[in-house]
Amino acid sequence: MFTIYEYMFEIDITLKVNAQFEKVWNIISNVDNDPIYWREIARIKNLSRERNVVVREVYRSNGDKYHQRIMLFPKEGIHIRWTKGTTTGIKDIMLIDNGNTTIIRVQINYKNGGAVRIGSNDVLRKLQSETENALELIKREAECKPYSNIVKK
Repeated sequence: MFTIYEYMFEIDITLKVNAQFEKVWNIISNVDNDPIYWREIARIKNLSRERNVVVREVYRSNGDKYHQRIMLFPKEGIHIRWTKGTTTGIKDIMLIDNGNTTIIRVQINYKNGGAVRIGSNDVLRKLQSETENALELIKREAECKPYSNIVKK
């Protein structure tokens, strides 16, 4: 039996990358590659792209469909708003240039509603793990290290 719940989730993760800013920016700003890094995204379908704004459908690994509006702020970061689906809210990915290193900061503020079988702590742990995994994959790509020992689940 399902129960309808609504939870708020907040995540704030920072990671230092031993690569120059431009290299990290080129990886994260290619949002068509998000399924490579974010394991819960099975596939995407771009609906529109105009300058620095992308509107797309996102299909999660569980089959659910969502809508996102992405704003790219060159040399600063990415603002992703989940607008339709059981998960709504914001994910911001920001970069800080430190010369030969770059700091990536991800802040997530989601509202998850709908039929939920597991508790909010389990969802939060899963979201935290997905974000940490994505940042590690981005870091390895930017540092030109193979990421075969990190499994996209």
